[in-house]
Amino acid sequence: MIVQESLVSLAASSVEKMILTGVLTPGQRITEPGLAEQLGISRPPLREALRVLAGHGLLEQVPRRGYRVIDPSDEDLDEIFTLRHALESFAFDLVAAPGAGVADLGPVDGALGRMHDAARGGDAAEFAAANRAFHLEMVRAAGHSRLTDTYERLLTQMQIGMARDIQGEAETRGELTSAYERHAALLEALRTGDRERIRVAHHAHGSRPVTCSQLTA
Repeated sequence: MIVQESLVSLAASSVEKMILTGVLTPGQRITEPGLAEQLGISRPPLREALRVLAGHGLLEQVPRRGYRVIDPSDEDLDEIFTLRHALESFAFDLVAAPGAGVADLGPVDGALGRMHDAARGGDAAEFAAANRAFHLEMVRAAGHSRLTDTYERLLTQMQIGMARDIQGEAETRGELTSAYERHAALLEALRTGDRERIRVAHHAHGSRPVTCSQLTA
């Protein structure tokens, strides 16, 4: 049983990585035999892994055809983005609440460093990965496990749209640098614990994307 669960977890992690990096593209149908061979596992644990990923919102089940990668529309991504903004606002209120203590922002700073390096190198894919880590660690700093779990699933769905755009339209180094600077300002505001300064920086960071390519905001 432990071996089976480990295989399911390994398969789920591998398939998720393939989705988030664009190896499996939005809307693509999952072919169990080929994917099982590629991952070097049997079909039963892979099938269970696909069921788990469907539960997380990365795959959708197609009657009599198995699964396919979700293909979020611009409207879907707009809803995801605005909900992300609302959840972040709640997390920031928790971080800056009177008597909340000093939040551990070290992991956020580490992710920001990765964003800086990726922006300098013009690496949009690495920037997107570091951006995801930055946002997730900001919310995790609030110390609210259920909020973090909900937020992480939302980010994962959003990153599918980001993976599509990274392949379709490379962002310029200048755009990545500008995005990095907005994130740096947000982290600096969080360090102060000043709610109004955090609100202003969060608003400047962006509450709604104009296009999918702006999801690295």
